[in-house]
Amino acid sequence: MMHASHRMPFFKDRRGAAALEFAIVAPVLFAMLFGVFEIGRLMYEQSRASAAAAAGARAAAVYGADDDGSIERAIEARYESNQLPSLEVTITSQAFGAQAFRRIDVVYDFEFLIHFSDNWNGVTITATRRTSVDDLKGP
Repeated sequence: MMHASHRMPFFKDRRGAAALEFAIVAPVLFAMLFGVFEIGRLMYEQSRASAAAAAGARAAAVYGADDDGSIERAIEARYESNQLPSLEVTITSQAFGAQAFRRIDVVYDFEFLIHFSDNWNGVTITATRRTSVDDLKGP
């Protein structure tokens, strides 16, 4: 009978409270941690797409890359070979009044490392740069 009097009441027993609190807080903490990680990766890839578009515009303006292939090679040099299938480069000629421009669009399909759902696992990153050209080639 002596053992029964030394037992604590159920609601005053604190053993395991820290484990229970961790089990409640941990999913939220890890979701925030992985979310910050993924947003950081997204911002880094946006910066890379912008730098790649700028490299294409620089190739057209400074180095006189008249053909689209040279501009695309300057852009693709900013990416690894395994990322090139997710990369789309569009180069168009435009005119605003008497001034001719080349518009360079870099579109990259960014995929999250952590797939949140089957329907939503990435975003599309777009960067655009324009560079002036001496004249628009045409007929």
